[in-house]
Amino acid sequence: MDRRNFLKGMAGGGALGLAPVAALADVSAFPAGERRGVMLLAQGDLPQAMAIARGIAAGVGACPVAVDARQLGSYAGITEILDRAAGARVIGVMDDASALIFQQIAAARGAGLVMDTHRRVGRASLVSFAINT
Repeated sequence: MDRRNFLKGMAGGGALGLAPVAALADVSAFPAGERRGVMLLAQGDLPQAMAIARGIAAGVGACPVAVDARQLGSYAGITEILDRAAGARVIGVMDDASALIFQQIAAARGAGLVMDTHRRVGRASLVSFAINT
């Protein structure tokens, strides 16, 4: 990994300690013919989640997609997101409940959880995770 890119990613993530999630999102980890990209999701109604997602985005070169709590709280909303991901690595930053629902539906569809971290930022209790769809 290029040291400048690593430091830029660390600066973007700040003291949030998201380097492990960003490293797991590295698309070069896919076998040669299977590079599928990264989908970066953030719960749009939580400014802390958006800030963390922007920090991760700096490290992986992806733009965060804001998703609202209603979509994260419904089976249809989550399956629509997973259908759009279609084989990509998905990184999510959202509240505890939304993350649990998202991960369980993704697991039921055959996705594998790569990493799961819990953070408390102010009053918000957030989970950042990476899954392979």
